[in-house]
Amino acid sequence: MTYTKCPNCSKSVTGVFGGSMIEQSKTDYINSQLGQTKEGYCSNCSYDLLNEIAVSLKNQKDQIEQRLQKIIHSIPLMTSPAPANWDYEVIGMITAQTTSGTGFLTELSRDFNDFFGTSSNTSSRKVEAATRICKADLRVQCVRLGGNAIISTDIDFSEIGSGSSNMLMVCMAGTAIKVKELANINEDRKNSILEVIELTQKLEAITKVRV
Repeated sequence: MTYTKCPNCSKSVTGVFGGSMIEQSKTDYINSQLGQTKEGYCSNCSYDLLNEIAVSLKNQKDQIEQRLQKIIHSIPLMTSPAPANWDYEVIGMITAQTTSGTGFLTELSRDFNDFFGTSSNTSSRKVEAATRICKADLRVQCVRLGGNAIISTDIDFSEIGSGSSNMLMVCMAGTAIKVKELANINEDRKNSILEVIELTQKLEAITKVRV
């Protein structure tokens, strides 16, 4: 639809000094966040409205991040290919890496534990933490790219350096996909996946706040 005046602020959207109408997707976003039903917004009035939304979301940032930490694991992440009954489109490869220090004391502890045939709790905790970080990173990347699941995931562990400068490196890679129909996933997990996507979109908006 062609407008000569903005349906929201009534300013001209024609001529050299006039504004311009924003994309329909941004209009839908403003309406959904502010509970409006306007047909459109121009570049003039939308600036303050988008900023108002972003500032409001920024105030919710901590709560959003805490909630995401609790439910991010709902995004399916598997080492195998997608189940045969999934209808999906491939988005692309995603990777995550993290490193953490182990140090001389960890090495000493590991040597003694290896000798007595037991595992090192210190090393195990570091590996577990690093793996958890990589998994979360992959899931966030997947959602930001428009996906809702990760398949064919591979994980590698390696050590860099020696002695007090020893570092543990965990690398993960997988294929982000978008499952077209979530009916094959149980209801609770499906709702969590949709919530993760929504909260991630809100965080994206927060990063673009103009204050």
